[in-house]
Order: sequence, then structure tokens, then C-alpha cells
Amino acid sequence: MKYGLDMTLDEINADEDCAGAVDRILPGLRQKVMQNPMARTLSLRKIAQYAGGAFPSAALESVDQALQKIGAGKGRTDAEKRKIAQYEEIAEKDRRRAASRGRSVYAYENIRLQPDGQKEKVRTAIEPGKPFYDTNGERIQAHGGCVVRQDDAYYWIGENKEHTDGGKASTIWTWGIRCYRSVDLMNWEDLGLIIPPVLDDPDSCLFPDRRVDRPHLFRNEETNQYVVWVKLSGNDACFAVFASDALTGPYHLEREAYRPFDLEVGDFDIALDETTGKRYLFLAAGQRGVVTLELTRDGLGAERCITSSYTGLHAPFAREGIAMFEREGVKFMLTSGMSGYIPNQSDAAAAQRWTDPFRPVGDPFPDDASLSSCNSQFTQVLRIPGAADEYIALCDRWVPDYPMDREKEIMFRRVIASHYDPAHYSCTGEEQAMFEAAPGLETADTSRADYVWLPIRFVQDDRSVRPVIDWTDRWVPDIL
Repeated sequence: MKYGLDMTLDEINADEDCAGAVDRILPGLRQKVMQNPMARTLSLRKIAQYAGGAFPSAALESVDQALQKIGAGKGRTDAEKRKIAQYEEIAEKDRRRAASRGRSVYAYENIRLQPDGQKEKVRTAIEPGKPFYDTNGERIQAHGGCVVRQDDAYYWIGENKEHTDGGKASTIWTWGIRCYRSVDLMNWEDLGLIIPPVLDDPDSCLFPDRRVDRPHLFRNEETNQYVVWVKLSGNDACFAVFASDALTGPYHLEREAYRPFDLEVGDFDIALDETTGKRYLFLAAGQRGVVTLELTRDGLGAERCITSSYTGLHAPFAREGIAMFEREGVKFMLTSGMSGYIPNQSDAAAAQRWTDPFRPVGDPFPDDASLSSCNSQFTQVLRIPGAADEYIALCDRWVPDYPMDREKEIMFRRVIASHYDPAHYSCTGEEQAMFEAAPGLETADTSRADYVWLPIRFVQDDRSVRPVIDWTDRWVPDIL
């Protein structure tokens, strides 16, 4: 257990020493927060953020130091020891399975081997929403990720969810970051893990039950290194930043528990200004909206806050699932609403410069009757170099066995909003029960999540250009 402000109220209440420290420095806090049962699962850091500055920063720092001091004197809990043993057993099975194919679990070792299983193409088209298998015939595990091009190949990295079945017996969120390689975007060779999980340290950001999400990879020209940013969601709400001399690793941790400018960390994307060489991070930061940050020259941190878009919104209207891209000088931002793994209606926004606020230009799925973005959520927009204006929306279908329709999407939107703005939104007990029965972040079997990859076209109206995504059952990318 990681002691400090990232402890939840339930964890503090279960430890007499921790509870005493909080009561001494912030008297009455526990009793007041306990009146809201939902708040008990929030970290002290989250509670302080939601309180809007009600707690002095000096007091919060004192609590953090006191809890860390308490934790320094405690060993591993029995629950942590059981998790470590369980994870080591899973890792050994993975090692044996890889060895039976003459492979390693690590991408940086496999990259030196001959391609495995690419003797013949198993796919001749992209079929959105259908299970996407690698050249070994296994489901691709690269969720919430990104595709980058190097030399004559594409590399797809993402969250490895192969052990995330949503069952109560397992608390695995992400089993490291996995990498695949392809020359045609259709047939993908599994290279293995570029960032493996840390199995023996429950306080590590890479311990399997920490909520590692949405890896973004880029090559930094200043340092000639490859940089990977990931976010930790939930109570952690922070970044971890890694770097390597090679795309396939090994990667070393550069920053942990990183919250630039003390912002709440949510979904994000990183864009390169090809004119200036500067990179910008677009961060979903709660009611602060989508904040534009300029990265440092080495790409390992944020240098300054620039502007915000979509400000003052609460769930489900606040934005996440951010995907940035540029076309003919116009910058675009694609986002989803905030409803967990349940898909919802997306929005597109545009700006003339990366440093400008983005203005909405409409739903990029105008013909989707379900209002659920074809039952998917954005993770990236990929431009095919050299192709004639070809842009691909890369999306996750997190819960393929729980399709949404228009009526259900509108109802869920109202249920979520009623918790934040009961004066304007309400729901019945039956509707609340339907929402609670839907796959949640802790209960969804994301090992079976699929992908929705669709081409983007552009429509010019009187005032602006907007991206439009049409459903198609089968299509072939134009790879030159």
C-alpha cells in the first residue's frame, strides 16, 4: 500500500495510526466525508481537489508526510503478499508460453528475431468491430494506445489487457504495455512487452492493479530517445514517463506520480507542431477542461500551461478519449464524453493553431443513430504518410457485448448528470439500477475488448471544415 495523500478514506479508516494522524492535522475531515458513502473510495488528494481549496496546502503536506512516515514502518500486508504470489504465477505461465514459440515476453529481445507467423497474410482488410487477431491467431492486446511509423513498418503499442477479465478473483488492470509490428496495418506480429509490469512492488506505478492507461509514444529529436507517457487513472490521477534508446525498449522510468502544475490528470494526447518542433500535451483535467500544455525540449515534462477548451463541464459532458491531428493547417480535436467504458456521443473541435482554444464543429459520427460513436471511443487519429489525404480514426470498443442504442445513451447521460446537477437532471430508481448493472471500470472483461478503425472524410460547410466518420464493414488502407 502506498501511504500518503493517495490513500483512500477506507484505507485510512482501516489503519488506526493513519486515522489518528488525519484527525490530528485535519480534525473533523473523516467524520464529514463519511456522510457520503461514495467518497470513502476517493483518495485524500481527490477529496481535497473536489473541496476546491478548502484545505490549506500546508496541512495537506503535513498529512502526506505523516502518512508516509507511518507507512515506512510497516511491511507488506497479507493481501499484498497474496497478489505478488498470484502475479508471479501468471508471469511464469506467460514466460513458458513465449518460450514454447522460441520467443521472449520482452519486445526488445524479440525484435532481433525473424518475424513470427508473417509467412502469409491472414487479413486482407480491416473489419471494424470484429475481433482483431495477431499473426499467432490471438487477440491483439494494445488498447487505448497509438500507432507510430518507423522505417518501413508500423508499431502499435497499447495496454495489455490479456489478464483483465473483470472477475472478483483478479484485480489486474493492465499487464504492462505491449507492442505489435505490421507493414500493412492489417497483419500484426506480436513483439511482446515494451514496458513490462512490476510484480514485486505494490507501490510501483507498474504493479498490475495500478490503473495504467493510454500509452503515447514519440521519438524526441533533441535527445534521440523514444518517450512513452502513460496516465494512471482513478485515485492516482497522475502521469508516469519512460524513455528508451530504442522504440521496442527496454524503457526506464523518468518521472512517477507526475502532475504537471498540480492538474487533475485524465485522458490525453500529444501533438507535434511540425513548423516549430514543439510538442503539446492536451490533457483532460476535470472542470478545467482540456488543457493545452507545452512539453519541455526533452519531452519528459511540461513547461507551461497555455490555454483550455471545453471548460466548466461535469460528467458525462466533460471530455476524454482525446485524439489530436492536423490537416491542411487546421488542427482538430476528437473527444468522447465521460461515461467509463460505456460508449457515448463524440464531438469534434477545430483551431487554427495548436495554442488556440478549440471550438466545437459537431459530432464526427452524424449518421450513427445510436449516438454512441459506433459503439467506440477514440484513442488516436493516424495519418498515412504519402497517401492522398488518408486519416484513420483508431478507436476501442471496450465492451463489445454491451451495445448501446439511442434511447439507452440518452438515459445513461441523464443518470450520470443527475449526480452532478440534480436541479436540471433526474432519473428513476429503475434507470439508476440499469446504469449500475452496465459493465463498469472494475467489472468489464476488457480482455475481450475489440477495435473500431475507420477512415475519416472531411466536409466543408459555410464556416468550417469538419471531420466525418462513416461506418463500413470492411475496407483496405491505402498504404504506399
